[in-house]
Amino acid sequence: MSSSIMRRGSILSGIGYYVLALMATAFFAFPIVWMTLSSLKSDVDIAAYPPKWVFAPTLESYRKLFTELNAMDALINSAFIVCLATLFAMIAGTLAAYGLARFDVKNKNFIAFEVLSIRMLPPMVSVIPLFIIAKQLGIFDTPWLLIAVYTLNGLPFVVWVMRVFIQEIPQSIEEAALIDGCSRFECFWRVTLPLLLPGLAATMVIIFMFAWNEFLLASILTSSEARTLPVIAASSIKAKAISWGLGSAAGVLMSLPVVVLVLLMQKYLVRGLTLGAVKG
Repeated sequence: MSSSIMRRGSILSGIGYYVLALMATAFFAFPIVWMTLSSLKSDVDIAAYPPKWVFAPTLESYRKLFTELNAMDALINSAFIVCLATLFAMIAGTLAAYGLARFDVKNKNFIAFEVLSIRMLPPMVSVIPLFIIAKQLGIFDTPWLLIAVYTLNGLPFVVWVMRVFIQEIPQSIEEAALIDGCSRFECFWRVTLPLLLPGLAATMVIIFMFAWNEFLLASILTSSEARTLPVIAASSIKAKAISWGLGSAAGVLMSLPVVVLVLLMQKYLVRGLTLGAVKG
């Protein structure tokens, strides 16, 4: 009797966990579903009350997004700028984090904190000096300006996070590789870096999302040639009205690259940091 009661209780608790998980998933997925449906509605259907769940889908908002707002050029700019900025930040930040984690640097904890403190600087404080410097150097409204700015913005986060990941890897593994004849660079490239893949993937996704969704710097440091998707999406807000269909279509377009990136990195995100590195 007691075993059947315990089995029934475990089944009920399992069902309860699944129900809670489904409710949480529905809660977080509802805004995405609403945005996607709104991007396929006409202006009349969007403004209807109560909301219409059955409607004739239309791609008019996407047509306006690409023909009137030149979203394709903005998408190319965003992809080029963010990918290079993420790559540069990950390379420089990971090497700096490795130096702070493995070498005997004086006051390295203080240096790491000072690097992180750069993230505490509000973007509004630096945007005016950056605007003046860009004008004087002749790089205003160019992709290279945003690449440099996004790289510097993401660098402190990469250094701080990757330093923690590197410290979690047993140093004895690297010492064994050095004894076997590997140089310090070979030890980092062949031993440490493969173990850092989960941490690299998680950090890269975060840095990519920060740069991909950044609006303030992109709106002030660009004019027409280097505009990114967030600047285009803000064009749906007019002086007297908001084009909800256009804004929803821009939101869907902005979300797709992030979703694809997370799906590509999924196998690294779910792996253990040092899975299989140390046995026994």
